[in-house]
Amino acid sequence: MKGYRIFIPLALLALILIGVVLLFALVPYSDLAITIILIFIPAAIGVSFLVRYIVTVRKRSIKEKVMERDIEGIANRYIEQMRILYDFEDKYAISTKEFRNELEKVKEGLFELGCEVNGRIKIDRVKLRKVVFADVEWVIKMFEGIKDRHEVVLYSRMIDKCRDYLGGIKELENAGYENIRGQIERIESKIRESEGVEVDSLELSMFMNGVASILEEALRICLRDAHGLEVEGRESAKADTARIRTDIKIAEHSIEHGNYENASKVLKSVIERLIGVLKDAFEMYKAHTLELTNVVVEILDKEEDKKEVEEMRKGIEACMLPSQMRKLRGHGDALIRKSMSTLEVLYSKIFEIEGEIAKENPTTEVYPVEYWTKDKMGEIEELKPISKADIRGFIHRYGLLASDAHSRLVYDSERLKYIKQKNITKK
Repeated sequence: MKGYRIFIPLALLALILIGVVLLFALVPYSDLAITIILIFIPAAIGVSFLVRYIVTVRKRSIKEKVMERDIEGIANRYIEQMRILYDFEDKYAISTKEFRNELEKVKEGLFELGCEVNGRIKIDRVKLRKVVFADVEWVIKMFEGIKDRHEVVLYSRMIDKCRDYLGGIKELENAGYENIRGQIERIESKIRESEGVEVDSLELSMFMNGVASILEEALRICLRDAHGLEVEGRESAKADTARIRTDIKIAEHSIEHGNYENASKVLKSVIERLIGVLKDAFEMYKAHTLELTNVVVEILDKEEDKKEVEEMRKGIEACMLPSQMRKLRGHGDALIRKSMSTLEVLYSKIFEIEGEIAKENPTTEVYPVEYWTKDKMGEIEELKPISKADIRGFIHRYGLLASDAHSRLVYDSERLKYIKQKNITKK
């Protein structure tokens, strides 16, 4: 551009001199030539100034566009940074006040560059014309310096919050929510992996979102377990659980709005009260199911079936806390199904043996009892509704039927042997 500034005045001077020389040289020859020269000189001067103006304006336009692009880039980064910091405050209650306060200097620096940031970006092009690239570089360096200083602190606070979350769900596990071991291990693994996380606000935000997602998953598992235990308390213990149901709703609302600390606090209170409600019902149901295992084992003849029932017994004995009522209920239901199928097999064997006895056509002196009929299976069907409503009544009724069926099976087996031997002797 400096060459252009020297060349333009010299070119104009040369044109003027040429015009003057031509003017005097052509005066005797042609009025038209003189007229053309007189028009040419001011036209050339005008064109030269127009060219200079266009080049100057074009240069300024390119500079302003580049400057505006760079400044908007800083402003967008500033807005994104503030959004991330407010997310840390709102979602996880991690203090970012010092970080945000210092970032106000970046906002002020942008304002000096002609960029106002208040929710949206507004460029003052009058101010922008006075800005030089050094000013933009200074704001960028200031922004990066603030980030470098405060992101280390943000990382430290984030890890502290993760450990708080971990401690909270460990307390829930200790209180009785035993189905969240997997989520606890995943958060522990995340914390160990945090050393490899880049100390950058966006990366830290993504890391924290991952931990929060695992935490929410754990809390929802606790919520599901609380719902199930509340039903057990209402149905098994016949307790008034209206207040507990309300607190479960509060915990659910807290989880939905990201208030994990309050959700943890409420869920812990819920299970502590449910444990008190279910204590007697838990002990009673456990005692009844263990009693049922004894009854079932007595009528089993296969070792494989006996081992299966013994495994059920171990599962029942392993349930030590009222918070495990649903787990205990699961073992109890499996045991009841096994007891019913065992009794059905026993009845079927009796029908089969008595069928063979009937073929031998014994006299009433040899077989002085009535044959069992298929209608006897109705006794087992009558047990099914009792098992759901009254476990104690079920065990009592089941014990009578099992004892009767087992005695009949032994008797019929002996009679069949006797009858067959007698018939062989006759032959």
